[in-house]
Order: sequence, then C-alpha cells, then structure tokens
Amino acid sequence: MMRSLFAGISGLKNHQTRMDVIGNNIANVNTIGFKKSRVAFQDLLSETLVGAASPTATRAGTNPVQVGLGMSIASIDVVHSPGSSEATGKNTDLSIEGDGFFMLSDGLKTYYTRAGNFDFDFNMSFYNKSNGMRVLGIMADANGVINPRDEIVSINLSSQLSAPPKATSEIDFGKNLDARATADIQTDYTTHTNGTATTFNLSKVCLPGTTITITNESTGDVLAAGQYTIDHNTGEVTIMAGAASGNYSLEYQTPNYTTSVSIFDSKGDVHTADIYYTKVADNTWGIATMIDGVFNSGGTGTISFDPLTGRFSSSMLTMAVQPIPGAADLTLTLDFSNVTEYAGEFTIAYTNQDGYNAGDLEGITVDGSGVLTGTFTNGQKRQLAQVCLASFANPAGLTKVGNSLYDVSPNSGAPNIGIPGVGGRGDIKPETLEMSNVDLSQEFVDMIITQRGFQANSRIITTSDQILEELVNIRR
Repeated sequence: MMRSLFAGISGLKNHQTRMDVIGNNIANVNTIGFKKSRVAFQDLLSETLVGAASPTATRAGTNPVQVGLGMSIASIDVVHSPGSSEATGKNTDLSIEGDGFFMLSDGLKTYYTRAGNFDFDFNMSFYNKSNGMRVLGIMADANGVINPRDEIVSINLSSQLSAPPKATSEIDFGKNLDARATADIQTDYTTHTNGTATTFNLSKVCLPGTTITITNESTGDVLAAGQYTIDHNTGEVTIMAGAASGNYSLEYQTPNYTTSVSIFDSKGDVHTADIYYTKVADNTWGIATMIDGVFNSGGTGTISFDPLTGRFSSSMLTMAVQPIPGAADLTLTLDFSNVTEYAGEFTIAYTNQDGYNAGDLEGITVDGSGVLTGTFTNGQKRQLAQVCLASFANPAGLTKVGNSLYDVSPNSGAPNIGIPGVGGRGDIKPETLEMSNVDLSQEFVDMIITQRGFQANSRIITTSDQILEELVNIRR
C-alpha cells in the first residue's frame, strides 16, 4: 500500500517541477534570444516480487513480476531551435541566422548569448545593453583590413574615429578628344643682338608641352636647344647672348584643351593638376601637366589612338613627381586608356582619382558577415572590426547563468570560434533581434497535460489513503 503513496508523491513533485519549467518558458515569451526548456520523465526502480524463469523442456518460461516505485525527472533540456527575427531598424541590433552565439566578456571571462541588443558607449566600446559586457571580435588594421586569424578581442573603435588621408597616386580619364582639332600654330617675332641675352614673354598657358622653333630670319638658321631657354612657369623665352644677331621668328603650338583635377598630398592638403592636350599629329596628342601652376617635367608625353576605331591604343607618358613642402612627394600616374578620339566635342574629364583628405567617423553599418564598416566625412568607407561567433558540438549542454547568458560545461564541448558564415557558424542579420522560441500554444497544451498529471497523482494519494482508512477500520 505504501508503494502507491510514494509513487503518487514522486508524481506530484516532478509534475510540479515540469510546471515550473513551463511557467518559466511562458514568462520569457518576449525575452530576446531566449531558448525554451522541456522536461522528460523516466520511471524509478521497480521492486521485483517474482523473478523471471527460463523455459524448460516441459514448461514455458515466466516473466518477472515487478511493481514500479514511481517516476523521476530524466532531463530538463534547453531547446536551441531558432526564434523568429524581429526588425528593429537599429543598425547595431544583431541576430544570428543559423548556429552560433555572440561572445561577451566582462574582462575576466567569456560568456555566450543569442541576444544581440548591442550599442556603443561613450568610449566607443561595442557592448550588450542588458549587462554592459563587451562584444568580442577582430579589429581591422590601420589600413582597414581584417585578418580572420588575428586575435579576438573586445571591440573598441576609439582609435578608429578618424580616417587618415591618402595621397593621390593615379588619375583616370575618360570621354572624348575631338578628332577634328588641328594644330594651333602661333608665331612671334623679336630682334636679337649678339652678346646680350634677349628675353620676351609669351602666355605661360601656351607653353606646356609645346616645342618652340626659333629661326634667325636673316640667315635662316634654326637655334639649337642650348641656344635658348624656356620657362614654362612664367612664359619667358630667352635667346642666349651667344646667338647671332638678327631678326628671329618664334613658332610654337598652343594646347587645344585643358582639364583640371583636384588632388591630395600625404597630409590631405588639396592641390590642382592642370592637364594640357595638344594635337601634334593625326591620332596623336601631346600631354603636359602643371601642378599648382608649376610646370612638371613629369606627366608629359604622347597618347595615340587607333585610326580605324578611334579607341585608345598606346601611351608614352612619364610619371609626374611633384615635391610638396612638409609632405611626401606627389607621384602621379595618368591613365588615358578609356579616352576616345571621335569627331565630337571635347568632353574629356577625369573619372577617378584615388586620393582623399582626412575624415571623421560619422556612421557605422554592419553587414551579414558581422563586419562593422565606418562612413567618414571625406566620403570614404573602411572596415573597422568584425563580430565573431562561437558554436558548440552540443549547445544543449551549455549552462544558463542568467541575463540571457550561457557558460561552457563539461558536456557542451569547447567553443568553435571564428567569423560568421564559416565553419558551420551562422550569418549575421543586422537591424534585427531574435525573438524567444517559446510557442505559447504548445506551452498551454503542456500546461494542461501537466495539470492533469498532477491531479491524477493526487488522486493516487487520496485513494491510497482511503484504502488505508478501510484497513484501519477492519477491527470495528
């Protein structure tokens, strides 16, 4: 008789535990990142009244005669099925699509969570707003490059609040040079007396990249290069004192078109590069460069076009090197490979230059791989850090420690740590939070079943008590 009482008591006690688990699930129906639990029962030891007997030649075998002694809890399992994603519109709210946990640190120990309600504090530490723990990940280097094999640390962007400038190293050009253009030849005259240098001024915008022919009209002799000098910055042409006396003609070609490009030095200061285009022959153009109004011996040469297609065919340009006081020398490569020569208007312009000035951080976005990208006031974007995830061979073996946090246990396995989307780890969904995976309809059904189980076990005790009462009253 007493066995049924103890069986009923075990049923009451363990159904109450199951009710506690269901109540906790329902209480956390709106807790972000919460994973529900479930209770599994098992029977207790059974008392053997008659043991089993094996069959003989004349008799069949007999089964054991046993009476169960009640039930107990086999396990309380955490169900790590995914919860639905809730859109929040906040770019630092993150959820995980697939397996894995965010890693948080209190400075001493690492914890794991599915709750991605993150933000930045005034020190620019990326942290969990529920408990103040910092999110772990990989920091980008000074060039904005993230190495997946780098050390995993607390994400802090205090050293990433500004982007350094980048000196311009290449200027790309596109669109058209007018194939109908002709050489614009100009002629000036002067008188020179042997023994005295003769200097006269032309417009300096006429001189970049041009070849000047100086002829003694009296003798027909053409001055050699060493008998005169050209200052492209001032427009001065000087006939040396040793040249023969006579009336001289100066024949030179002016540029057909000019474009200007703003470029940057290593300190982020802005400079102006003027590019001059001079038609020197059919399908061939001379190129000359002035930086901040100073003629540059680099950045000169010719570009050629295919006479059949008008497409760019070849370039014979030198690299422009310009000393900049207080900064590194500017070294420029000019790329005209996307320029055409058609019978149309001059539309040539630069399509890109790869330099920029310094900028301050003004916005942060997160992508599906957990990369935090900063937008700066200079228009540049660069990677700042990457959130890392941890996955476990047996996530149900993790220990709940409160505040939506988990800790490793001997049966969870070691964490498999790395970047999202690799090694079985899930992807990041920005601007969303993972909702609780509690299914209210299932919980209510389980609650009814648990309640009925509790009532049935209480009836065992009541009925057993009535039978005991009858036994006590037999003497009456």
